[in-house]
Amino acid sequence: MSAKELLVIASLLIITLPLQGINGFSVANETALRTYLFSTNAYDLNVRPKTVVQLEVRFNLLTISQMDIREQVFKVSGWLTVQWYDSRLSWDQTTYGDVGFIFALDTEVWRPALIVSNSVDNFEIIQDEYSPLRIANTGRVVWDPPGIYEVNCEADISYYPFDTQECFITLQSWGYNLRELNISELGNGINTGLYVPNGEWDLVSNYFTIVQRTDIKNDDYSQIIFHFNLKRRSEYYWLNILLPVIVNSILTALVFALPAESGEKMGYSLTVLLSFMVLLTLVADKIPSTSINTSIIVVYFTSVLILGAVSVFLSTVVLDLYFRDENERIPAWLMFLSKNIVGRLVCYKGCKRRSKVTAIQPNTNGDVSGLRQGLRNRDSERKTDSKRKTSEEKDDVEEETYTWKDISKILDIFFLWFYLIIITVITIGFLTVVAT
Repeated sequence: MSAKELLVIASLLIITLPLQGINGFSVANETALRTYLFSTNAYDLNVRPKTVVQLEVRFNLLTISQMDIREQVFKVSGWLTVQWYDSRLSWDQTTYGDVGFIFALDTEVWRPALIVSNSVDNFEIIQDEYSPLRIANTGRVVWDPPGIYEVNCEADISYYPFDTQECFITLQSWGYNLRELNISELGNGINTGLYVPNGEWDLVSNYFTIVQRTDIKNDDYSQIIFHFNLKRRSEYYWLNILLPVIVNSILTALVFALPAESGEKMGYSLTVLLSFMVLLTLVADKIPSTSINTSIIVVYFTSVLILGAVSVFLSTVVLDLYFRDENERIPAWLMFLSKNIVGRLVCYKGCKRRSKVTAIQPNTNGDVSGLRQGLRNRDSERKTDSKRKTSEEKDDVEEETYTWKDISKILDIFFLWFYLIIITVITIGFLTVVAT
């Protein structure tokens, strides 16, 4: 036989072998088979197949429907693939016209009682009267009940809205203990081949664990836990929450750059403060009311809100000083603080520098021309010192004539730079913590 003929025969075998169950199907053959399995053998669906049933389970994920951190609910769509062996449902395929498999409902064959123990909705035995069980001639039973699983998920909001969450679905047997039913994984445990990405959450990884628990009756039972690690897509929050807050925080500092005589200082500061309160309300509506974890973004918002409230008070002080009667005497401590400390710190009316005085160096060589030059330098320095003293006296006179308006302007400049530095440090610190 040539190689070409062997290749043709092999191709025909590959095509026809999977279709044997289909080609062997007929109403008469399957009816006779079902009569043999369920009537002749007196099949009892209340009796489990063996002493310890080995149950293999896989979760097939379709999509993440919802991840509500405020309600702490994780909702997914998918189906379970549950497989076990029941020797009472095996048959000789050649006896019944090459029928390789049949279908049955859960009211006809034994199936395990399973529940999702961390479910927050529809907490009951998993069952679906419309989902058929596929039974192979070897006794292998495969059951694929679909569903929407809504479970509790304790959310960690510390890094909201740049957070990652880990949620899980816990599947366990109900009624059957570990000596009667043992749960293990089927294949990889979790199948994401048909997964459709979620718009808000990115599925980073998934895995499963199998644990043993003890109930209040001291019975051990097995659980399989499907874990899902999710990372929030934060682009929306950057544009709609964080960017407005950072801009508003800068606007809080700019209230001190607004002239007091404009008459808009208080209205401006109150408007910025109210805008912060609105943004904080929007964030508070999205996070859970819990004291276990505190979101860093809430701490940042609160800090900026406090700075905004303090800026209203400081603006009131500045306006009060600016519009005081010029004939009212300025306290000495306030004059000293404004003239010698804050005024110099903000370089009000320019920063002054004192000229350096150079000493005359003696000429050891006894040069007459050098001595004359030294005398000329001394005379020049005396004239310079006299002019400097006169200038300093004039400056002192000018400084002593500071008014309430001057003090108000000095405080405005100081508060402006102080707020810009504080807000920059807080914002950089917040972004650094979030990024790490």
